[in-house]
Amino acid sequence: MQTPEQTSRMGRPRIPRLSRKAIGREALMMFEEEEGLSIPRLAERLGVRQSSFYKHVTGRQEIIELARGSLVDRVRIPESAPADVDTAIRQIFEALRSAYSQVPALLPLLLAQPVSHPAALALYDRFAGTFVSTGVPAHLVIPTLETLDSAAIGASLDAITMESAWSISEEDRPSFPHLSAVQQALATVQVDRFAFLADVLSAGLRAAIEGGS
Repeated sequence: MQTPEQTSRMGRPRIPRLSRKAIGREALMMFEEEEGLSIPRLAERLGVRQSSFYKHVTGRQEIIELARGSLVDRVRIPESAPADVDTAIRQIFEALRSAYSQVPALLPLLLAQPVSHPAALALYDRFAGTFVSTGVPAHLVIPTLETLDSAAIGASLDAITMESAWSISEEDRPSFPHLSAVQQALATVQVDRFAFLADVLSAGLRAAIEGGS
């Protein structure tokens, strides 16, 4: 016959139902599937009481940061280090943009708080090392990372909002001749806007390096 102590031990799950990693992973999936974050709904998805969260996190802001940490797992960058600044810019921009585009509802919240999750800090540390190794002066690395991050988030949001930022009716086109003309030019020559943006960022960084900024 089992003692009460043995019965108690057997009744406990071997793996805790809730953990910071599980919260972050499920929160990220919630942003992806339900386009928002509700703590009561998140508790429901995890099969726990809402009060259980506060044994692991302090509140909504920390849950968002845990979701950022889980998003890092979706950032795919080549194993081989880029040999030059241009390649580094393109690879990192595309890696961030591809990951961000999966969870657009999370992006405005990421912009509202600093990066503090260890996995995210490790990713940016790797990016910083990449830029230093390709010849970017140390004082330009943080501005480069910030610009890339903002550009990747903006590109991800643009991709899901509208095809064009300008809407001009046919009857109004004579009133806006220059904008109408360049719109028509774009319709005849296809431009990869993401690649173009990466090229602009790369050219700007090279110009800053060469100019001794």
